[in-house]
Order: sequence, then structure tokens, then C-alpha cells
Amino acid sequence: MRHYMTTLLLAIVAAPPAWAQSAGDSAAFVIRLGTDTLGIERYVRQGDRYEATIVTRSPRTTVRRLVLTLASDGSVARWGGGPVDREIQEQAPPVSGTIPLAGAFWLPWELVARKAQAANRDSVVVDVLAGNAVRPTTVRRLAPGRFAFLSQFDQPIEARLDARGRLTSLTVEGGTTVERLAWVDLEKLQAEFAARDAAGRGLGPLSPRDTTTATAGGAQLRLEYGRPSLRGRPLDMLVAPGQVWRTGANDASTITTDRPLIFDGLTLLPGTYSIFIQADPGRWTLIFNRQTGMSGLERDPARDLGRVALRTRTDAPATEQFTIEVRPEGALVFKWGRVEATAGFKTGT
Repeated sequence: MRHYMTTLLLAIVAAPPAWAQSAGDSAAFVIRLGTDTLGIERYVRQGDRYEATIVTRSPRTTVRRLVLTLASDGSVARWGGGPVDREIQEQAPPVSGTIPLAGAFWLPWELVARKAQAANRDSVVVDVLAGNAVRPTTVRRLAPGRFAFLSQFDQPIEARLDARGRLTSLTVEGGTTVERLAWVDLEKLQAEFAARDAAGRGLGPLSPRDTTTATAGGAQLRLEYGRPSLRGRPLDMLVAPGQVWRTGANDASTITTDRPLIFDGLTLLPGTYSIFIQADPGRWTLIFNRQTGMSGLERDPARDLGRVALRTRTDAPATEQFTIEVRPEGALVFKWGRVEATAGFKTGT
């Protein structure tokens, strides 16, 4: 997929048309998750006004526009956005002096880093607006043109700017990258992505939700979990060693059983439980939690039922997409990358 996208991008990179060349600035951002291209964002700046368009590919190709006008202090004075085929109504942000975040657009983060660069200090606080909530964001200068801060989801971001304050690249913990190009033919890209969708070769959901039902040892089991893919990223970038992992993606993964499951030192009574994994180097531990129906990032340790040591191997055949298997003899098996972690169990009455 990376080779295909690189070839496609090279084929459509071109000089900006005359109307864009007459503007003060114009560029495109290529947004990738690991080796997969998630979208292309293109903007034109005339004075303090930006007009941006983004084509995103997951779960299917969509196109949206964003317009914004800067205030003298680098915050946003007016902004608006929506589908590309609708008229945009601009208005002042609900909180003045802020930089509103706008869905999948990365242009607002360029404005955050640019404001920090203009301050010319080792650390500066920039107020961003996530929805209607103000989020004071501390931006640290790592070196000339290099800045670090946290996203609205508390993911570390590092941004690089050129001498004119334009974003040249950006990296987000977890493998998202943004790379600046001079210009791309966005309309051709949109048509290509839509054609791939129509042919059943689109990107689809990044971490589709899946359900596994099985009978093991007489017990009826149901597992529901998100299935992220490596996409060329090392596993320890996604499952941080020494930390608790959500055992999938997005909402907390769950297991439902209609009979007691007896693990080594732990009995799971009939019901539904969230599952997490403590990912210590070379050894994974399964955690059962009584709370359900929440994000996988919202585990309450006080509601943990107990832990089970997993038999972990790190030389298993490679698995691109995270998978949970139920073996009929009585075992849960977690596979991702070169890791295969197994928890055997017996059923009670």
C-alpha cells in the first residue's frame, strides 16, 4: 500500500496553478498511519485567511472544507467548515483567543506551533479549542524549528517548522505522520480513492470491531474487540512495554461467558467483563475488569476482578491484524506481530 500511494502521489505532485501561486502560501499535507496513507489535506493562504480541503479515506472517501481567518495574535478570529458541496458559514469561535481544532484537519496544529515559534520562548501555553472546551496546551521548543506538545487525546506530538513558520513534518505517538508537499492534484486523488472504494479495495475502518463466538469446554463464549493492524509499525509502538493495553482498539474489549471459567488462580463467573493486558517485556498478563461499556482508555483499576499470567512467546508467525482466538479445549489466544499469548481455562458448573 505504501508503494502504491508513493507512486500515485509522485504522479500527481505538480506546481500550484496560477490562482494558488498568486496567494501568499499554498501546500499539501500527506497524512499517514504507519505505511498507509489516511488522507491528503491542501490549503491556500491569502493574507490572514486560509482555505483548506481534506480528502480522508477511512472508512470511505470523504471530502471536507475548512476556512479560517487569523487574529493579530495568531489565534483564530473567524472560522467555519463542512462538506465540500455546501456553503460555509463563518463565525467567531465560541471562546476568543483560541485555535479551534477541526476534525481530521492538521492545519490548526501548524497554527499552534507557529504561535509558539513567534513567542520565541522555550515554553509557551497556547489555548486550543476541542469542541467547546478550552484546552491550554504547553508547547516546548526542543530546538530551532522543533516543538513538542500533547494532542487533545494526550498523545505526544512533535512538529517541525521552517523559517517562515510553515509545518514541514509532524509525528504523533502511535505512528501517525504528516509530511508537507508543495502541491497535489487533490481532485485526481479523490477520484482515485473513490474508485478504489467502489471496487472494494478502499482503506475501510482502521480498527474494525469484530465479534468471536465459540464453544469451549461446554461454555458459550463471546468476545467483542477492535482489530488494529500493524501497518509497518513495530509492536512496542502500539503496545507499550510495562503498561496496560486496551487489548485491541477504541472501546474496551469484552468477554461474555454463560458458565464459570476457571483460570489459574481465578474464577470468572457467568457474565460480561472487560479485558486488558499488562504488556511486560516477554510476558503478558490478562486483566479482567467488572466495568463495561467504556472506552479502552477508561479502565478503573479499582474494579479489576483479577489477573492471569499468559503463556507468552515472541517468535510466533507474524500476525498483521490483532486477533483473539478461542480454542475448543479451553484457551484464549491473543496474537499480534510476533507475539502469541495464551490463557488456558477449565469450565465449572
